[in-house]
Amino acid sequence: MNRMMGVSALALAGVLWAGQVAWAAEPPLNDSVRNVRDLREIALSPDGHQVAAVIAASTAEGGQTHLWLSGADGKPARQVTRSTADDQPGEHGPAWAKDGANLFFLAKRDKANRLYRLPMAGGEAQALVLARPAKGAVQAGWELKGDDAVAADLRAYEIAPNDRWIAVVAADGETAARAGEVKKKDDAVRVGRDDGKTVRLYLVDAATGAARAVELPDNVQSARWNPASDQLLVVTAPEDEDLGPAARLWIVRASTGAANQVAAGVPKTVRQATWAGIGLVYLAQCEEDAPPGCAELFVHDLGTGKARGLTKGLTGTLTDAYVLEAGGKSVVMPIFVGVDEKLARIDLVSGAINWIEAPQPVVAGVAANPAETAWAFTASGPLQPPALYMAARLGEAAVKLDLPPIVPADWPAAPSERVTWTNGALKLQGLLYQPKGGETRPPLVVIVHGGPSGLFVDRYSNLANLLVAQGWAVLETNPRGSQGYGAAFEAANKNDLGGGDYTDIMTGVDTVLAKYSVDPARMALIGYSYGGEMAAFVEGRTDRFKALVSGAPVIDQFSEYGTEDSSFYDRWYFGKPWDRFADAWRQSPLAKVTHGKTPMLLLQGEDDPTDPLGQSQEMYRALRQVGVPVELITYPRETHRTLGAGFSAQTTREPWHGQDLRRRMIAFIADAFAGKDPAQQSSPAPASAAEKPPAAPPK
Repeated sequence: MNRMMGVSALALAGVLWAGQVAWAAEPPLNDSVRNVRDLREIALSPDGHQVAAVIAASTAEGGQTHLWLSGADGKPARQVTRSTADDQPGEHGPAWAKDGANLFFLAKRDKANRLYRLPMAGGEAQALVLARPAKGAVQAGWELKGDDAVAADLRAYEIAPNDRWIAVVAADGETAARAGEVKKKDDAVRVGRDDGKTVRLYLVDAATGAARAVELPDNVQSARWNPASDQLLVVTAPEDEDLGPAARLWIVRASTGAANQVAAGVPKTVRQATWAGIGLVYLAQCEEDAPPGCAELFVHDLGTGKARGLTKGLTGTLTDAYVLEAGGKSVVMPIFVGVDEKLARIDLVSGAINWIEAPQPVVAGVAANPAETAWAFTASGPLQPPALYMAARLGEAAVKLDLPPIVPADWPAAPSERVTWTNGALKLQGLLYQPKGGETRPPLVVIVHGGPSGLFVDRYSNLANLLVAQGWAVLETNPRGSQGYGAAFEAANKNDLGGGDYTDIMTGVDTVLAKYSVDPARMALIGYSYGGEMAAFVEGRTDRFKALVSGAPVIDQFSEYGTEDSSFYDRWYFGKPWDRFADAWRQSPLAKVTHGKTPMLLLQGEDDPTDPLGQSQEMYRALRQVGVPVELITYPRETHRTLGAGFSAQTTREPWHGQDLRRRMIAFIADAFAGKDPAQQSSPAPASAAEKPPAAPPK
């Protein structure tokens, strides 16, 4: 399951292609989405003066991620890493040495991700080469000339508090023997055995780069040092969790590599485990019945083997990112609460939660230096694209740090309005954006998020601003099943996909129509992943919408269950479909396709392992055969995540797919609002070199 212009738009008007009429001008803002950047990870220097931020370059710049340094001294931010080849995705995962002498990061420069250290005194970044030959000792060292055929693919790392060791989590590289088989096309794959690589833990000498492997069953998920730098807390899990979660927790002694399982009281869903002053702290599945991934914070007593949940009953949803404060008796983490993402301090003894004031309604990443003399965090609001802030103490006045522009300077910022309504006993929430000027009763585009346990929060939304720029009002909805409202709300659509959540959305639409000046005769509903599935649920239920746009949907619960990359999430909702035939069919959009009337645009990545291509193909065939106007657009090389970024107007590595997708979506909706058959209109002309926006200005 699912889980203003850079180039003049008029330049595209009147472009003629053989056999086609002229395609209309590029929709407002769509071309300049190619100049949008994204702010992702942050790491604060030990002295508290600088923040290393991972920024995804714009699609026009290649979409790679790079490290930038910014501080509270008022100096301009500067880019400190760079990937040059097209096949290099960029740098990520920054962390500082505890003495501040080096900034570490991960990057793929050759065949595998490697760890790099960048001297702050000057000089080039050095690569840690880590290779695991079929025979013999592990090959490892800084700038070692290793064998690329067996180079390990680094997934994560953590530097010990004493700076002596680095714990490295890495997947095995392809052996020379296997590379030879593939070259000869003797490359059969035994599914479940040969299609994955073991993810191992290595202890690396920070000075020399020498490494030794720690023997553990299953794949390593994470590893965290204790304050004394002599033990690691490690989470492992089997590669295939299709039969259900099976994570385990281990304590590894650094001097010997000996591993002892912490068995008593540890749930099989344990993740993000760390050491605390009163025991161990980790996230695990909510104690209440809730979809897989619903998280609760636990404190684990090593003496008694008992785990104590601290956040049961919280009207909100925990995120995976938290910072253990000095002394180990409290953590700071962002928590989704309705349409806000609030910063909270949780006492690990009492479980008391204290909310921390922030300059924007949505606070994401948070970081502190070891002495906690400075804090950094990222934040956004409807009028503020993602920005980086620093404060001496949380809750005090924060300084906004310099970064390269995240969105073009001439992009609009449509204010949001929080809309509330009820459906039965449930209180529901959404966000409404309205265009300024233009029509007195503009059309309405309803957006449904993915998941179904996704969430819309009150941040700057690239997609909402893009749609508002067309002169349309936009409603983002959080129906039952959404995060941010507690475990019971998140579980409220169990065995009822497309049921109560559909009526929640329609009740929200009726609330907006009753309270605001929008045109009920011109409405569209769009969504990606579960949002695309909901668009398909709408088909055959109502003809109130003039157009439906469905990105990467589930259409048939039977075929999707058997072909997606993991079925455990779906199994919580409706069980095994061969045992629960009626339930699975009732929750398949295909079940009501015979009654469909509304024109639908299907958008699908060809390499999507989450909601595979066949789902959109099934809907396309069914709608054609029942006489519903339908278009299916597929995109080579795109996965569930990457095409989703293009759908939501975020930066991507593909130079034209996102722009093409949004152009088609906007044209499809506009034609439907104009009373035309959107599936019969001429296709948009493909992007050409002449349409490319100008190169980014020099940094």
